[in-house]
Amino acid sequence: MPFPYHLKTFWRKFAPLILALVLLAGVGTWYRFWGPGEFSARSLKAYNTVLAALIELRRNPDNFEAMMQAGVGYYNLSQLNKAEQYYLKAAQTRPAAALPWNNLGNTYRELLRLEDAEGAYQKAITIQPDNPTSYLNLANLYNRWPTDERGDRHPKIIQVLLVALKATNRDISILRAMVDYYDAASDTRTADRYRQEIELHQQEDVNPPDKA
Repeated sequence: MPFPYHLKTFWRKFAPLILALVLLAGVGTWYRFWGPGEFSARSLKAYNTVLAALIELRRNPDNFEAMMQAGVGYYNLSQLNKAEQYYLKAAQTRPAAALPWNNLGNTYRELLRLEDAEGAYQKAITIQPDNPTSYLNLANLYNRWPTDERGDRHPKIIQVLLVALKATNRDISILRAMVDYYDAASDTRTADRYRQEIELHQQEDVNPPDKA
């Protein structure tokens, strides 16, 4: 039975697209079940993030947000040298922004360039001293730092957290880090003091004081 004319036109117009979709589905199924690794939705999202950022950067090479987007995408794809490249470009494009330096710290940490990571976090803190994130990342870096002939960074953890408490107006994430620090040191009394302060913060969030 011959196809009606409108069906012939449809298949002539859309057959290549349908064939491409079928091939992509087949490749995806092979990769998921028999390929070198399981399909990762996160990897696909990171790839699409990088692709969109690179397209935007071709149109506008000075787009700070696209540089950061490319850096984040490459970081999530574990292409850390490329992530470093775009974070450095972002830092040069917007010197007053702390985020590129914080993300550079994360990248250097994963590359095991620990001193570079330390310097990047410190730069982020200098630019934006009231942001708790870079303090927490720096404290975490010191916690992971190996003890060797160049010295032990672990004593610096409490120094960083105490500075952060003051600079961030006792941000609750820093208070939680203080609890974790003193719990790990088996100093339950000091840890409980910070727990009580966290509870007060949470009570104020639920029942804010009346304004005069």
